[in-house]
Amino acid sequence: MKRTTIILLTATTIAGSLPLRAQVQSPPAAAPVLAASAAPAAYEPLPTLNASAILAPQYLQGANFTVRNPVPTYSGSNRYTIDSDFGVFEAIGNQMLMRRVAEIKAIAALQAMSQTNEFTQAATQAAAAPLNVAQDLVTDPVSTISSVPKGIWGFLNQAGQAVKEAAEGRQAGAGEGNAVENMTGFSKTKRDLAIKLGVDPYCNNEIFQKELNKVAWPAFLGKFTVDLGMAAVTGGAGTALSALNWTSTLKDALRDKSPTELRLMNLGLLMNGMGVARADADAFLNNSAISPTTQTLIVAALGQLGNIPGQAEFIRQAATSQDEHDALAFQQSVQLMAQLNNTAPVARITHLSGLTVCQTNDGTVIVPIQWDYAAWTPMTERFIAALKAEKFTSPATAYSILLTGLVSPTAAQALAARGVSITAKALPGPLQ
Repeated sequence: MKRTTIILLTATTIAGSLPLRAQVQSPPAAAPVLAASAAPAAYEPLPTLNASAILAPQYLQGANFTVRNPVPTYSGSNRYTIDSDFGVFEAIGNQMLMRRVAEIKAIAALQAMSQTNEFTQAATQAAAAPLNVAQDLVTDPVSTISSVPKGIWGFLNQAGQAVKEAAEGRQAGAGEGNAVENMTGFSKTKRDLAIKLGVDPYCNNEIFQKELNKVAWPAFLGKFTVDLGMAAVTGGAGTALSALNWTSTLKDALRDKSPTELRLMNLGLLMNGMGVARADADAFLNNSAISPTTQTLIVAALGQLGNIPGQAEFIRQAATSQDEHDALAFQQSVQLMAQLNNTAPVARITHLSGLTVCQTNDGTVIVPIQWDYAAWTPMTERFIAALKAEKFTSPATAYSILLTGLVSPTAAQALAARGVSITAKALPGPLQ
């Protein structure tokens, strides 16, 4: 029986463009393996790209933003600078660009909501209403309420004792219990609104979080409905999350469950469904660089592979994420593996020399990479040589690379000469 091997880069760089963890996706079709010998190819420098030449129109500019034309590419990522009505944003990588554009559109949408007569009336009523809410230290971290309006803090402080007693497991009175429940309700309102706008509720965009809180408070207090607010949005909201092909069940979980509830759900799936040790699961779930949304998407996609060897090691690797960019790289890689699994079942995930390797049943070695622009460099050549020299569990019958971005003509020719086929734009992204 043949086997396929998929490589997901972790800490090593390929082509001088990759400090990220590689990403996986099912290939449209892998070219057959060519002769092992390869003619020498001239190395090339990493270029500065032109945003207007590589980006789809909706990601180049919109009503509230424009991406600057110079796009340096290094360490595996295109580096974008976005001028917007709400300030200047940086985006490291194509995936992050999509998220930033979605957040900018969502900020504009939230501001449009807050300028309606319905919202103004609702906000006035909410300010006058006696609030019985508390900062929910029991079930939600502080990050879920990143910018509470000044007038709310007094009410939160008054309810502080109720939260303390709830955390200590003491019996709370009716009003005190409602305080904790209400705060959870506020967080749910925020999540519902963010998801409808196509944005990760736990994103670290402070401007978005401020506007989200501004609209969510009247909605939480029942003075303003989320659906009414969405009716004020013109031109559509962000699409960063809709591109993930969420199932309705997954959307419901992200909307209805608090971060603590998501953590417990993911902990159970990791330990019971995939054999991940508690310490490894905790290291992954307690990493603040990986948002609850990203954690949930990683676990859900990994679960689609079934209970196969190597899932625990993948979680250990993902737990080393240093920032949001790293975490998104792992998310994309496992989503691509799950997609590949639909047509070429993944038998195992292993690691070698800092690389994550997955084997399927047909013997093809596939390297799926979150790689915005691939050039032919000494690093690329060394990596390919190491790949071809590696002895996998089953003999390799073909080699293929899947890129989320673009590949230079020189790199494509050099790889083909070495018997490696390549597929560009292997994931939905902002490129033309």
